[in-house]
Amino acid sequence: MLKDLCLFQERLSQDPASGMPPEGMSAEYVSFILEISEEGDLCAVHDLRNSEGKPVRCFVPAAVKRTVNVAPNFLWDNTGYVLGVSGKDSLDKLERKREAFRNLHQERLASCQSVHARALLAFLDRWTPERFNALDNRDALLDSNVVFRLKGEKSCLHEQEDMRRLWLDALSGDKGKCGVCLVTGKHAAIALTHPAIKGVVGGQSSGTALVSFNCHSFESYGKEQNANAPVCGTAAREYTAALNYLLQREHRQIVRIGDTSIVFWAEKATPAETLFGGFWAPEDNEQQDGKQVGLLRNILEALRNGRSLHEADRELDPTVRFFVLGLAPNAARLSVRFWVVDTLEVLLRHFNRWYEELYIERQFSSDPRYPPLWRILQSAAAQGKTENIPPELAGQLSRSILTGSRYPENMYLTILQRIHADKKADYFRAAFIKAYLCRNHHEEHDMTTLNTDENNIGYRLGRLFAVLEKAQKDALGGKVNAPLRERYIGAASATPRLVFPLLLRLAQHHVTKVKKNSFSGYDVSFTKTVADIMGSMTDFPAVLSLADQGRFMLGYYHQNNANYQKKNETSDLSD
Repeated sequence: MLKDLCLFQERLSQDPASGMPPEGMSAEYVSFILEISEEGDLCAVHDLRNSEGKPVRCFVPAAVKRTVNVAPNFLWDNTGYVLGVSGKDSLDKLERKREAFRNLHQERLASCQSVHARALLAFLDRWTPERFNALDNRDALLDSNVVFRLKGEKSCLHEQEDMRRLWLDALSGDKGKCGVCLVTGKHAAIALTHPAIKGVVGGQSSGTALVSFNCHSFESYGKEQNANAPVCGTAAREYTAALNYLLQREHRQIVRIGDTSIVFWAEKATPAETLFGGFWAPEDNEQQDGKQVGLLRNILEALRNGRSLHEADRELDPTVRFFVLGLAPNAARLSVRFWVVDTLEVLLRHFNRWYEELYIERQFSSDPRYPPLWRILQSAAAQGKTENIPPELAGQLSRSILTGSRYPENMYLTILQRIHADKKADYFRAAFIKAYLCRNHHEEHDMTTLNTDENNIGYRLGRLFAVLEKAQKDALGGKVNAPLRERYIGAASATPRLVFPLLLRLAQHHVTKVKKNSFSGYDVSFTKTVADIMGSMTDFPAVLSLADQGRFMLGYYHQNNANYQKKNETSDLSD
């Protein structure tokens, strides 16, 4: 995985327009430029922020990894390090930060005779924090990241070739025990710590680590820190740069579902690299325009009809390898939820299978033909809140979709539990139940719409429950204080023998009331419908298996749709 991330970084770093930081650089948010003279005077402060007052992302020498420790960056940093002023730190800590920043640059620039190095060293010697109060934009400048520029020049100091060489020389001279790098296979200095990875939702704002050994209990054979998983400094910078790039939303190679951040890339440049994320939600991706949504649907429809990916879109190479990585936060570390490598066509066929198995009669015309994965997961969350999605469920379900493996059992159980708790069997829950039964239980019967020929006891009881509920509504109209669904759907789907005799007795009172008040032939129609559903059934089962409880919910969902469907309408199975 690390090797494939390094190859991705190397490929994109050769394209200046890609947005991938060059070797030894990282993309950081910078707000201001400090313009200095050759003598070290601060001549001006230039605001880099956009029209909304937000900092811009710039390529600067790679940021150091720090939490509470004092560790300065080279040629840039926040005002606490550069100017010795901050609204967060004590005077003692500010002095230590400013001193560390000055010492770092005196050490690295001492032997450099360029005008840029001399100007920066002169500024660090002459500047005093008391001068900060005389600056016009001091409030906005406080605690912002700043870079330097020599007066009369257009490029900043870190962009100058002489300064860049100093930084790269410092990187190549990293000290550390040599060993065989697990990524490159070459003998090199092993990086004891790796750069921070930022952008994983739920992770620490200072960054997280994918490779980390920070306790003695994790170490072996006398090796310290990341020497236990030896990766050279160059490879460590490359794979973390690749992940930081992928985790930025603007590059459109990330999907966040629940607690899982899913990043994806290809072995070579392809339009599918930015299109791929839409297959998690081909109708619900706010980063995609109408043309892309149409393209995604056309591809899925072509695969559904048995055509190849190349026939669906000739610009896409079906043989290109795709890499999909699911990450989740774990305090200061990252957990790998899944790692999938396969060709583009195979992955898209797995997506197509997922949507085919979800395919079910829609409850409302607004229900999406291709339900977004986050919406399916949300239907399993308490109160329908995204933050209540059970941990690990997003990763487990995503992995099963990408690999074509069985759906997670706990997802199915959670859906049933939510129906029992919320008394609601809606489109999204019914769609997943159908998909689960198709894949995990090899359901061969048609569960797309109402199947009056289905003899499964769970499905028939679900249909019967919907008919009895409708009789109650027909009798009481809008005066129903406790619909059958809210009082009995959980018990009826699990222990039907305890519930259905009571419900049938209640139904007789409802039928009598409807017959008396509005429809004289209602009892005949009701009796025929119940008889058709029950067929040769003479007794109700004591309990239903978990699979049949799912079929119960599908029968209820389908029959409920049929009960309230207008006579001039057909089942909504179109797009």
